[in-house]
Amino acid sequence: MRLKQSVEQGNLHKENATSNVELVMENGQTYPLKGTLQFSDVTVDESTGSITLRAVFPNPQHTLLPGMFVRARIDEGVQPDAILIPQQGVSRTPRGDATVLIVNNKSQVEARPVVASQAIGDKWLISEGLKSGDQVIVSGLQKARPGEQVKATTDTPADTASK
Repeated sequence: MRLKQSVEQGNLHKENATSNVELVMENGQTYPLKGTLQFSDVTVDESTGSITLRAVFPNPQHTLLPGMFVRARIDEGVQPDAILIPQQGVSRTPRGDATVLIVNNKSQVEARPVVASQAIGDKWLISEGLKSGDQVIVSGLQKARPGEQVKATTDTPADTASK
């Protein structure tokens, strides 16, 4: 079975030419066999910013039928040193530049410019401006001002969701 899928421009990198593709069936279950990316169009549709992809899946039990609705997942790659932060921790300057407030080594609030290169779920992938171990302020932002002394605490996911 072949699958054509449009992917937003810039979301698929060349190193994915041999990416595994996973199908999620209409009932939410994952199809047990992986597909492989077979074809990637070289032209971008200017009106949508999309490219066409084709993946091939083994279908020995004839589970996949023509016209069936499925969703495809393509691994874009793994970046082991990636920094993901909650979207509510990123603000924008009037010029549109992304910034975060961090707690520096003097326990003071510091504004730091960052490059938020991609949204992944409810988080931003930060490609520049932060390093591992930086403490990003994600709650109480309206009270935090650069230069103020603060005491950092760690939010658990339940704490963050309730704020």
